[in-house]
Amino acid sequence: MSSLWRDLRVGLRIGRASVRDRFRRNTSTRREKAAFALLALFVLPGIILFTQQAYSAGVASRGGVDGPVIAVVRNALLPAMGVFTVVAGLEAVQRLGSDSVRTLLLTSASTRAIVVGKVLSLLVSWLVLLALGFTLLVAYAVGARAVLFPVAVAVAIVPVFVLVLCTGLAVGYLLWLGVDKLGLSEGSRQLVTAGLYMIVILGMFAGGSLVGGATAEGGLTGLIPTGPPTTPVGWYADLFFIGSPMTPTLGLQTVLAAGLVLGAIPLAFGLVIRLAPLYWYSTPSERSDDESEQTTAPTKSPSELIGWTPGTLTGRSPTVRVLLALVRNAVRQPSQYVYLFYYIFPIAPILVQQALSAPGAIPLTGGAALLVLGVWLAGGLFCLNPLGSEGAMLSQLVLAERRAETFVHARLLAGSALGVVLTTAGLLALTVSADFVTLRFAAAGVGFAGAATVTSAGMALGLGSVLPKFEAVEIFESVETVAPSIIAALVHAVLSLLLLLAGLGVAAAVALPESPLSVGQQVGAVGLYAGTLLLIGDGSRRYAIARFRDYGREVARTDRPFAVYAALGLSILAFLLGQAVSTAVVLVLNLDPQSLVLFPTLFVVQYAGFALVAVGFLYATHRGLAYIDLSKPSVRQTAFAGGGLVATFAVWGVVSLVVAGLGLPATDHALFDPSEDGNPQLLLVLIPLVLFVNGPVEELLYRNVIQKYLTERFSVPVAIAAASAIFSLAHVPAYISSGLTALSVTLTLLFAIACLWGWVYHRTESLLVVSAIHGLYNAVLIGALYVQVA
Repeated sequence: MSSLWRDLRVGLRIGRASVRDRFRRNTSTRREKAAFALLALFVLPGIILFTQQAYSAGVASRGGVDGPVIAVVRNALLPAMGVFTVVAGLEAVQRLGSDSVRTLLLTSASTRAIVVGKVLSLLVSWLVLLALGFTLLVAYAVGARAVLFPVAVAVAIVPVFVLVLCTGLAVGYLLWLGVDKLGLSEGSRQLVTAGLYMIVILGMFAGGSLVGGATAEGGLTGLIPTGPPTTPVGWYADLFFIGSPMTPTLGLQTVLAAGLVLGAIPLAFGLVIRLAPLYWYSTPSERSDDESEQTTAPTKSPSELIGWTPGTLTGRSPTVRVLLALVRNAVRQPSQYVYLFYYIFPIAPILVQQALSAPGAIPLTGGAALLVLGVWLAGGLFCLNPLGSEGAMLSQLVLAERRAETFVHARLLAGSALGVVLTTAGLLALTVSADFVTLRFAAAGVGFAGAATVTSAGMALGLGSVLPKFEAVEIFESVETVAPSIIAALVHAVLSLLLLLAGLGVAAAVALPESPLSVGQQVGAVGLYAGTLLLIGDGSRRYAIARFRDYGREVARTDRPFAVYAALGLSILAFLLGQAVSTAVVLVLNLDPQSLVLFPTLFVVQYAGFALVAVGFLYATHRGLAYIDLSKPSVRQTAFAGGGLVATFAVWGVVSLVVAGLGLPATDHALFDPSEDGNPQLLLVLIPLVLFVNGPVEELLYRNVIQKYLTERFSVPVAIAAASAIFSLAHVPAYISSGLTALSVTLTLLFAIACLWGWVYHRTESLLVVSAIHGLYNAVLIGALYVQVA
């Protein structure tokens, strides 16, 4: 017994150290920390919204719940445990592979202590992922006034997850050891193991669906049974609903199910302890999959031999040679890309479900699946980890005679070619199987989807350069490869899917005869989409080149076009983050839309998003807060402030006279709308807001950060003009409803004034001076408008 307690204590220390180490490795650089913080802010509104919906559902269920919820969970528990056993087993064996425990094997820690520590760290990781779901459960329980409900779920779910993790580990070790007995080569063994895992997962999903369909008694969609569970373990689900609005049936069957789950844990754990040393100390064959001979020329340097084939036209292009090398490596060592099976997980269950319930819809579903896989694999195969996947060769490639563009462009071309083939095949399948897909739409769709696919590959290069994954991991047992960062893969999957959907939407607007958009609007939609693709794709490509070229440096030296992309991206990001943060505040405060408190609150919070982007950029690029020009204005700078304000109104007056003389339309900011339905008191509230919030924050972003950053790459006049143009374009959402002509006139006025402010900032190097000019200018305009409408 004493040895057991000693192993438990050592295992607890191992688990705690593993969790800390994983957190440190995932946030090792400033850009990674900034990326994670930005992602958290963007998902915050969704978290709050789902939490509020869960609370509302709880309030609605205080009097009881209609529907066989408990019966459904009883029947779904065992199939869900089976699927999670496989999925958790993948993660578990990765974290309990021979490499991850190699240092521990050299210590005095026992096998039992090592397994305990790693299983605890895995359990913590999974529970962190489930924290969002538990938050929703707590919100539901608060709304339902069922305090005991989340406690019961927390207590009941821990044994299930421990059993799932241990069983997944055992299954993973058994699969690996069994395949190893076949005597296959390393790559073949890895592929066979990966294939077995895919078969097991899909088999469990299909088996659960078939069981549900066969035993359904008024079940949901005829697939999930609502009668008594087909296995005794299903009665364990009643423990999840103790204290909930649903009334569980706690009887002998529930006690028996709990005994089965609790009794299976030591058995599974003991099996893992028996199998783990066999896996850790195994010595698989090292026969190489690549037995071909490479023809080389002694007169060429190693960098010139990459992908070189004598006597072919492709030998003349370094980029093509690297591309061929990538493709050959993928063909010869397919096990290095086994992580691509993860991209199939969201799609394969849907295809299985269609095959079981509606076989006739398979061509339609398959075509859509090919479209999605096209944009995903275009980045996921060659582009999503351009630094880490090179491994030990990265330093040699950086020092090679070939430019960084050669290696980055080769990955871009390889990924784009694969993605375009898949998306084109998907559109052809949809054209054949779906009546609503016309030939004209398919032709337009090929172009727009192809452009989205190429952009997806470029975006993956940028994301993989921001969050590279250098550490090798084991996937599907023993498949050691440098898989992309999980966060980078998730962000790429979401954004690339949005690009594809947007491209298909634009294709529909251009190609379908019943399109509601006019010709001008169609041209604008195509231009906006093309500009977005250029910003994302080319900007990401240039950043990847800079990261490759400056490998080893925390801050990469980017080129001039990327500086423009980055400046424009900061402006767009500031707007989006401001909207996200203000949406989160609205959901939390739940203020009356007519309240005078709501407007200034949203105004301040939205500009807080602008400030976060500016400060985050300075943090991620190591410029620091010293980059902000906050020194006390001198007498000369104060004089510039007065003169700049007078000059601003002079520019405004001259442009207004020219516009009026030419009979051109103009428009006011959406916040300055003096309509009859508007509240003039809001104009008075706006005056201090533009003085102390709008002016300083916009000048911080557009002058002190964007203009100053562009000055590092361009001459002062070019930097001022570029920053002023970005400043003007940032106001498009506020004036877009006025029409194209009025919008153009207003943006021209804003550009002229912004150039003046940029010049003042350059001469004074004072954020306070230009903020004062900006704030006073807006305040005077709003005050005059209030006098007019009050």
